[in-house]
Amino acid sequence: MAEPVRIEADVVVLGTGPAGMAAVSAALAEGAEVVALEAMEHIGGNAVWSTGYLAFVSSGMQAEQGIVDSEDTFVSDAKAMVDLADEDFGVEWDETQVRLFARESAETYRILTERGVRFSRFIPRPRQHTIDRMAAVEDSWMLGRAFQDDFERARTLFGTLADRLLTDGGRVVGVLAHSTDTHGGETRYEITARRGVVLATGGYQANPELRHRYQPSFVARAPYLGVDTCRGAGHLLGQAVGGDLVNMTFVPPLVIVSSSVVEDAIAVNSAGERFHDEAGPYEERVARMHEQPGRRAWYVVDDVVAQEKSGLIGQMPEPPVHADTLAGLAAAIGVPADALQATVDRWNAFLDTDATKDPDHGRVVLPPGRRHCATAPFTAVPMVEGVNFCSGGFRTTEDMQVIDVFGAAIPGLYAAGDTTAGLNAVADLGGIRICGGFTLGRVAGRAAARGADDRGEHASVLHKGMPSMLDARIELVHLDPSTTRA
Repeated sequence: MAEPVRIEADVVVLGTGPAGMAAVSAALAEGAEVVALEAMEHIGGNAVWSTGYLAFVSSGMQAEQGIVDSEDTFVSDAKAMVDLADEDFGVEWDETQVRLFARESAETYRILTERGVRFSRFIPRPRQHTIDRMAAVEDSWMLGRAFQDDFERARTLFGTLADRLLTDGGRVVGVLAHSTDTHGGETRYEITARRGVVLATGGYQANPELRHRYQPSFVARAPYLGVDTCRGAGHLLGQAVGGDLVNMTFVPPLVIVSSSVVEDAIAVNSAGERFHDEAGPYEERVARMHEQPGRRAWYVVDDVVAQEKSGLIGQMPEPPVHADTLAGLAAAIGVPADALQATVDRWNAFLDTDATKDPDHGRVVLPPGRRHCATAPFTAVPMVEGVNFCSGGFRTTEDMQVIDVFGAAIPGLYAAGDTTAGLNAVADLGGIRICGGFTLGRVAGRAAARGADDRGEHASVLHKGMPSMLDARIELVHLDPSTTRA
């Protein structure tokens, strides 16, 4: 077997989604020599394929529109989301990290816009974000292009997978990795990190075998929409050196669909009628679909939307159905034609008004320009329950240094984005995953480049956000034997 290619750098970043892009950029800004590993052939991860919603707190865009936001308001919204998720998943959150995001996210907005990313409008989600703070990117590929120059300065190994972290005396000092060419030939790498390694490999939603460790089989194998490289590599690498994973069961179900498609679609049940707020909270969409006969329902769009968003519609788990007329579409999906026609007519009539809230289901996310569902042919896409994201990951310090199961920071190891748990516990607010990756990835890359753990700041200090398992105490109930019953 050939000897591995040996590479040295100050900082090694695994993954180039939002967290990895920001970590590479921040480490370079600190003067560090950076090597990045990416499983795909381009940077951007899931973000560049997404609808592109980012939530910022007290951003310049909010200020321009006279919207007053605050750290405390965001934390209140986040806490409401945690309380809701805790009923189903038993969620731990890190308020310190949530506050850090709130303070730093406006800087993320400034950096992105200075690099040419344009945001078109706010997406209202009043039941989650009590203040408009979730903004839509004009083109999600702008997010990758904004960091392209950084990756020309760093050394980036595309099509490369990390296999193991290297340690020396308990410190993470590098990574073993490999790549495979089109002829099946393999190149192995041994990459030394003089200051730190940043785990930014995304989530584990594309790995049903890993999900099965934390979920029942039928849930773990539910359909997934997204890039197939989100297989939990960073979670496994960090766990192997002692990293403490939490919230791993928190893989929230949702109806699989791009939010961009939802903006233009209505959903109908077997009676041909709308039955919920199509753009409402994810868990509510699932609950309403479960109430429908046979759990069957369809998203309906016209030809303008079907053509404009053909790529997104083509990624959905079941194939779309097309027909030249609404009556033909109704016949194809087995719903009453007159009911479907009446439903579409009622929706279009609402869009003709100046009302901002749908009177039937309270929907506030409306088609851009309030465009109608009117141009033949028409398309119906089956609604399917599955997953897009997961929220489990590592506990970290405020410098995004990974914490081990005993509550101590692991020297040389940092994490950000969907490999972490503290902020992702509130990600169902919307717009948090991409912006959280950019924001806390910047923190991680900067800390790694500065070698924060070398200063001894966190090496033996228990993190104050999430409690260590050793901090947990069980209250013992002592029974009086005379009062017990056989």
